[in-house]
Amino acid sequence: MKTKILFLSLALVGLVFAFNSCKKTAEDPVYNTEAAQDNALADNLFGDAQKQVEDVHLKQDDGAKFITDSTVYPIITIVPGDSSSSYIWKATVDFGTAGVTGSDGRVRKGQIEFTTTGLFRTQGTVVTATLINYSIDSYLIEGSKRIENMGLNNDGHQYYNVDVTNGKITDANGSIRTWASHRVHTWVVGETTVGLLGWLDDEYDIEGSANGVTVSGNAYTINITEPLRVKILCKWIQDGNLTLTVNGTPTIYVDYGVGSTSSCDNQAKATIDGQEYIFYMH
Repeated sequence: MKTKILFLSLALVGLVFAFNSCKKTAEDPVYNTEAAQDNALADNLFGDAQKQVEDVHLKQDDGAKFITDSTVYPIITIVPGDSSSSYIWKATVDFGTAGVTGSDGRVRKGQIEFTTTGLFRTQGTVVTATLINYSIDSYLIEGSKRIENMGLNNDGHQYYNVDVTNGKITDANGSIRTWASHRVHTWVVGETTVGLLGWLDDEYDIEGSANGVTVSGNAYTINITEPLRVKILCKWIQDGNLTLTVNGTPTIYVDYGVGSTSSCDNQAKATIDGQEYIFYMH
């Protein structure tokens, strides 16, 4: 029952840098983290949208691609492909204009449309999703997401390419953030675990990069330099390294491999201009 591989929401760099300086005093100013916050927001929102796609896709896989169409929001409509297109089908997940409150307390509105070329767990399957007047809570989200099952890597682990293009987030005040990303999600632990709760031991390595423009108009780039290790039962990144570069400011180097990696630990370290800071992910 492996259903969690693609919608992992990365709190990259953390929502807030709560620095406790390893070399400086508590009176020193906290570094500006707008880019880190905006990137984490984009990761979270686009990851959540992907979860909606994955949930519908897997239910259709398990149900032999039956058509699900109801009068209760969210309305899920499946359009099977014709005989010449083999497995290809199209789906619409419609949350309506009034909004639907999920079990997680988040309110979703609008539609997600996606097409798929095969079973979600089959090598070569490509899922392409487009957001139409889609919002989560007070954020309007635009853009498209492409997910491709790449099969097994040289180490025998299944992996997926996950790309967001033309990402745009507009908040309730009309402020805009843009975002794009390329990620590789590799399933490294728990692939062979079976049973209803088999996904509980899953762990993934995530590689790739992202770039965007913050709400204040500052361009930034994030590069994962060592794979980020994510565990399903822990909301914080447990290992790996990345760099965050904002135009006109020093590069931030982030190391998630501090603290305990055997348990769910929220401690990480940032290095800026040679100065080291311990921070805690929120």
